[in-house]
Amino acid sequence: MRSRATTNQVDEYIESLTPEKQELAKEVRRIITSSVAHLEEAVRWDCACYFFYGPVCYIASSRSGIHFGFFRGKELSDPKRRLVSRNGQHPHVKVRSLQDIDKAYFGDLIREAVQLNQN
Repeated sequence: MRSRATTNQVDEYIESLTPEKQELAKEVRRIITSSVAHLEEAVRWDCACYFFYGPVCYIASSRSGIHFGFFRGKELSDPKRRLVSRNGQHPHVKVRSLQDIDKAYFGDLIREAVQLNQN
C-alpha cells in the first residue's frame, strides 16, 4: 500500500525553495486548490504532486523558476500552446515570474486533466 504524504510535506517542499520560487509555487498551488477542491496533495518524485484517480499535475523546481506540469499533458488541448516537453519530461509550463501565471488558463488545464482521469 502506498503511503500518503501530508499537506505539511508540501508546505516543507515549498519552504525549501528559494524565496522567488516559493512565491511562484504558492501562487500556482492556490490556483490548483481553488480550481478543483478534492485533489490529494503529496510530495512524490521530489516535487509537489496532485492526485485524483491518479496523478493530475505537479509543481517542480527548475533552474530558472518552477515547472507546472501535467502527467497526461500530451492529451490536454492546450489552446495557448504553452506546454513544453523535452527529454521525456512530462509536458509543463515554465513559470519564471508572476507574469507567467495565467489563472484562468491554468485552471482550465487542471480541470481538463482531472476530467481525463475520471474517464
